[in-house]
This record gives sequence, structure tokens and C-alpha cells, in this order.
Amino acid sequence: MGAERYEVSTLGVDESLQGISSDPFAPQGFTSYAGLRVPAVLPGTTQANMPRYRFLLATRKFNRKTRIIGLRQGLTIGCDANAGTAPERPLECNVITPGFRFVDGNVSWHLVKEEQVDRAFIRPQTDTQSWAFMQSESPAMLYQTFTNTTVNPQTGAPIYYNLGLTAYSPPKLGDGWRHIAALGNFHDLRFPWASPTAWDTLNIEVEGSGRISLYATVLQTNPATRNSGTNQVTSLSSTACPEESFIKDLSAVGVNYWRIFGAIVFEDEVGDA
Repeated sequence: MGAERYEVSTLGVDESLQGISSDPFAPQGFTSYAGLRVPAVLPGTTQANMPRYRFLLATRKFNRKTRIIGLRQGLTIGCDANAGTAPERPLECNVITPGFRFVDGNVSWHLVKEEQVDRAFIRPQTDTQSWAFMQSESPAMLYQTFTNTTVNPQTGAPIYYNLGLTAYSPPKLGDGWRHIAALGNFHDLRFPWASPTAWDTLNIEVEGSGRISLYATVLQTNPATRNSGTNQVTSLSSTACPEESFIKDLSAVGVNYWRIFGAIVFEDEVGDA
């Protein structure tokens, strides 16, 4: 009897690659990179009525006992250095401070077992790369309803799901979920993406069948409104507080949540019983 280990992680469309190429296997125009892009705050909303964006970061179906041996979380903050003028020039900073969040925005993480994942419905034409109605079998931002100003005229699907979004409602949260090891709803970065022990951080046995998934929700920050008031801080140490230094250095452009990603590491028994 042996063991097989493998990892499922987030891959999503990235508009800043300008549709050129991301790898030798991607068809022309379907450029992908690690993580899922987080749309900007919806126009005309306040933080009181801003919906939480819903993301499926990693998922795997199973039909016999498996073991979760590792988890990784990735999050960046960033901005377009060209401030909306083409071409997009992203500047990103990896969030490495475990408890970092904006005063008007934050992230929640959800490691769950899903008992019912094969709902029978026809995928709508508005689905596209990294953008899925209600549920998905691969990493995607999930939606129930949306309005986007830049869509395919034949299908209504966004050209890039994170650009041109003006209205959005997420699917209902937690339908058929069972939380795993009290990790069904947490807020800190306790499983660093670059950890050298990422494949040995957990030891959780899961019985039965279903699907194990890592979700996240993001309440996007609004750079235009969060910085009101007088800031008495004149300097920051980039080594002591890298995220806050990044935000301060790029305050003229405005920094928000930019990219989110995650990974689950599994171990299965293989060979003769």
C-alpha cells in the first residue's frame, strides 16, 4: 500500500496579458495566470450595499477516503499604474501579513465538503473563462446575476469578467456545505502561499464521497472613499509593514484587492488493499 500526493490550485484569465500568450497549451486569446482577478468596487455603491464577490479557488471530487495534508492561501493588492489608460500596467504586492485587511474591505476563506455538487442545469451562454453561474467544476468567480458594459454581443458573456462589471449578486452561500476542521469560515492568512511546509500543514481524513472545495469571498475596498480624513503618518517601514507601505506609495492611483488564489494538497492511498 502506497500513497499519492497532489495539489489542486487556482488558475484564471488575466486581462493584463493582453491576449497574447500565457503558456504553450492555452489557445490564442485564452491567457491564464495564477489566481483569479478581483473586480473593482461596483460603481454607485457604498460599502454598506457592496456585495461580496464569490470565488471558487480549488476543488476536487472524490468517491473514497482521502486525506487533506496541506492548504495554501494567496492574495495580492494592486493597481493599474496607467490608471485605466491602455495598456493596463498592473503593480501588485503579495499580502504576507497574516491579519492584513483594509478598513472598508476584507476576505473570508472557506474549506468545505460539498455533499451535492451535480445540480442538473444547462450552463448559460453568459458563462465564460473563469466566470460561472452558481457553481463550477474549475476555479471561477461565481455569479447569480450581473450586469457588464463589455460583453460578447452574441452570448452576453463578459469579454473579461472583472472589467466593466456594474452590478453583481453572488449565489447563496453554503448550500450543501459541511465545514472541514473548523476551517469553514476564517479570515487570516494562516497558510502562507510560499510556505516551505505547505504540503505538510494539515492531516485531515475525509470519508465518503462528494467534493472538497476552497472558496473565498471578497468585500472589495474603495480607494476613493476609504482615505478620507487627515493621515498623521508621514513614513512607514516597508520591512515592518509592506502592504501599508505599498498602499501609501501608490495612494495617487489607489490600491485595492487585485488577485486571489488558493490550493489544497491531497494524499490518497494507492495499490492493493
